[in-house]
Amino acid sequence: MSPFDPSRWPERLPARYWLADAHVPAALLATPAPGRVAILVEGGRVAAVEPHAPGGAATFDLDGATIFSAFVNAHTHLDKGDLLAAGLAPERDLMAAVTAVRDDYANWSEDELRTRIGFALRTVHAHGTRALNTYCDWAEPDGPLAWRVLRDLRREWTGRVDLVLTALAGLEEFADPARAQTIARRVAEGGGALGPFVYPGAPVDLLPRVFDLAERFDLALDFHVDEHLDPPVANLPHVLRLARQRGWGARTVCGHVCVLGVLAPAERDRILDHVAQAGVGLDSLPYTNLYLQDSGVQHDRPHHRRMPVRRGLLPVHEARGRGIALAFASDNHRDPFFPGGDLDPLQALALAACAAHLDDPAEHWADTITTGAARLLRLPWDGVLRPGAPADLVIQPGRRSAEGIARPAGGRQVIRGGQRLAGADATPPDFRQLDGLRPRAR
Repeated sequence: MSPFDPSRWPERLPARYWLADAHVPAALLATPAPGRVAILVEGGRVAAVEPHAPGGAATFDLDGATIFSAFVNAHTHLDKGDLLAAGLAPERDLMAAVTAVRDDYANWSEDELRTRIGFALRTVHAHGTRALNTYCDWAEPDGPLAWRVLRDLRREWTGRVDLVLTALAGLEEFADPARAQTIARRVAEGGGALGPFVYPGAPVDLLPRVFDLAERFDLALDFHVDEHLDPPVANLPHVLRLARQRGWGARTVCGHVCVLGVLAPAERDRILDHVAQAGVGLDSLPYTNLYLQDSGVQHDRPHHRRMPVRRGLLPVHEARGRGIALAFASDNHRDPFFPGGDLDPLQALALAACAAHLDDPAEHWADTITTGAARLLRLPWDGVLRPGAPADLVIQPGRRSAEGIARPAGGRQVIRGGQRLAGADATPPDFRQLDGLRPRAR
């Protein structure tokens, strides 16, 4: 029998204890260790990281189980989440999904938003996520109802799940200078980031205004850009040029950029070189982009399907080889954009491991859902497990990637402030709790 048996641990962990014989991915250690390590937890913080537990405190043997710092989900859409439970249907086309959600805005109430978003927050907390970035669709200058609800929930959840709020607005929203300024001011007042949606055919001549507003109101920029597989259309170079010119690369993230995966290699490499030079970070969203991109839908023959042949992923190996900051994230969950998903970063990494052929993902790519994602969101703690860091941990029973990625959710232990989550906090809520949502006509 393995000595790793959390069922035998006390209900409340002592104030000082060792987690011994643990595998910790190198990116999560200030000084990478050649083998397993022991972590001393004291007063809710990491007190030491040693090759072995020398004693002097209670010791819990992990028998090689993997310790991650608490997860960071860099790209989600909590305002849309679980719309399928209210009767909307999944789409298999990006713009059709956008239209379906916009048509449903009139049905959104504060009670419904609190129900859907609260359900999501309880879910991510149980999974071991300490922080996430959620976009909020922004079609009114003074801000949508969902933004106000998210701000309230951000206050309520501080210290459990820290919310980064990003206003998602199509570039056309910035056409009128007064309207654009109002949006930026409201976002800044709410402590958020600005998230322009740059779709094919978008008025990219408005991008300088976006950067002007970012500079004036001191806003980070987080773009949805090139979420398609239609070369030679690529708007990312416009963003990169401005990020370099304005010195805003360290405060700019670009999500999706699926088209990079189907560009000719020379063009792809040229653009990625510019990403690296600008210091811009990238989000890769395996769930939604594998589902929506090259989905096999033929609009002139809606009931005829074909097998998708192209992957909706940015070229992550080529990005990593250039030192580009990179995160894998959940994106949409159970809404018209994607019918599944559960806001679990480790499951997103497991899917990416298959789709992108990642070698030893729990070791070599763990930063994409922990430290690297934290840096993209400019969080106060980067997720490195050094003395003085919060003892906010996820213990996954897998001793290596083959085990951890095979059963990403199985047997997970979440530790926050040195104590295990217990009871309802440790279990994602039952979907039946969403049965009371106002039904839409099917």
